[in-house]
Amino acid sequence: MTRAAAFTAEIVRSSRRGLAGLATALLFERVAEAPERYGEEGFETWRKTIAARLEALASALEAGDGTMFEDDVKWFRSISLSRGIPREDLINAYECLAETLRGQLPEEAFGSVEELMRDARISLEHDEEHSAEFVAGSDASKLFDLALLGDLGGARRFMLNGIKEGRFDLEGAVVGIVLPAAREAGRRWHLGELGVATEHVITSTLRSALFSLTAILDTPAPNGKACFIAAVPGDAHDTGLAALALLLENRGWRVALAGADTPIEEIDITAEGYECDLIAVSATLTSQRYALSSYLARRTSKCPVLVGGAAVRDAEDALRLGAAGFARNLVEGIKCAEELVGL
Repeated sequence: MTRAAAFTAEIVRSSRRGLAGLATALLFERVAEAPERYGEEGFETWRKTIAARLEALASALEAGDGTMFEDDVKWFRSISLSRGIPREDLINAYECLAETLRGQLPEEAFGSVEELMRDARISLEHDEEHSAEFVAGSDASKLFDLALLGDLGGARRFMLNGIKEGRFDLEGAVVGIVLPAAREAGRRWHLGELGVATEHVITSTLRSALFSLTAILDTPAPNGKACFIAAVPGDAHDTGLAALALLLENRGWRVALAGADTPIEEIDITAEGYECDLIAVSATLTSQRYALSSYLARRTSKCPVLVGGAAVRDAEDALRLGAAGFARNLVEGIKCAEELVGL
């Protein structure tokens, strides 16, 4: 991260509420239909939305990785278009934000974000790129359909029978079936195809089906190591954490699973209370990078921390933030966890 980028990130983060307010005012001035289109709470909703994009921008500047901001823009584009917000309003919003930043930031600071804002403007014009990971007729889609129907028993039996029949092992169940199904639930919720309660039913069913496998798996010999698993504040995604916990447990670890939205000031002291040898922390979104970096910067514990999620660019970035290791996925996470504790 260059000095200019670090300076700009600090300005953007500390003044994001004010900058978002100015950009929103400019948007509502430019789009005459905005007050009627977005209703009484529309101005405040847009202000909060733009402030969240500024947090993602600051995180991308700190990481020195513009793709982090571009990914946030794509996510914002997807969820907005699916909920009936005109594309032109999205483009106007980013143009208003760019104009606000140009007018409010020092010239050197704006130079650090000008290209990122230009790329964001371009990406808003393109359609969403769908992943080919979730294939119709696959085990992941079959499990998803059972969860969508609210068939908890059926989902459990599907997973149990798959293990018994040798169609997949535990790692294959987690990586190739449960997590793709969970990501599909999240994708459909973002697109407005699922309500909140339905998404919760699907996610809870997937987790329950996953943990039901412990009934038929052999009890592993303890390896003498323990791991504390948590997500930073604001990160409500905990299916991946639950999957990591199960995979570690199956390899002989004792696991203390805190799960989603864990206060950063309590992570180390709680892990110490559970006598853990490793702490695994996730930050799923770019906008959660500051919470993760704040946690890593303030800690005094010598217990190593393994991090994962889109808020971290790569292993080098993780080490720079103060983590001991980084994992892009669960397979890497298991391997890195064992290396960090000497297994």
